[in-house]
Amino acid sequence: MDCLNASKIMEKPGLKTAGRVRWGTDNGMDRTIVNPIFKDTATFLKSAAETGGKYSECEVTLLPGGKNVPHIHQKYSEKFTALQGNLGVKAGGKTIILNPGETFTVPIGMVHCFFNPGPETIRFNIVLSPGFAGFEYMLRILYGMARDGQTNKKGLPKSLALTALIAEIGDTSLPGIFVLLAPLLKSLAARARKRGEEQRLMNTYCKNVS
Repeated sequence: MDCLNASKIMEKPGLKTAGRVRWGTDNGMDRTIVNPIFKDTATFLKSAAETGGKYSECEVTLLPGGKNVPHIHQKYSEKFTALQGNLGVKAGGKTIILNPGETFTVPIGMVHCFFNPGPETIRFNIVLSPGFAGFEYMLRILYGMARDGQTNKKGLPKSLALTALIAEIGDTSLPGIFVLLAPLLKSLAARARKRGEEQRLMNTYCKNVS
């Protein structure tokens, strides 16, 4: 497939890619993407396609203060392993602090999020079981939109319809009031898909993914 022209090259400390990250591609160093809202980088180690759907694996570098929003997956579990520094995971109403080498698996259907509890940059591994390509696409889309200024301070698209659509792509739902809004969100996602938004997002942020 043709390479997606990067609209920006970022310099990030601590990366094993000569400090340079290209957005939106999946070859060599381009397997690493950056989210300026969550203050993290994600490197795709194994995609669902590469493992025959058995698992998806990525490595995340998270700066101090970095975190994501509480969310739920219904099609895959997530196993978190701290590699460098301590990793915070909130799951099922509890807060877990993982030391390097320790793991915690968030089962399907449990509300969870991760965060950096300390003053240093941390690094950790995530394994999805089974693998889910939609999760990989969702990350690329959300990280790309965050870079392009199309998300709010929580890293969610400013458009509720796009939020609903991207959440469906990645099998991700939000707790709280969003549960009550599920029928509306499903309708908004369907309308956005009908308008061609899914194809536009894939062409923009996932064009080079095999």
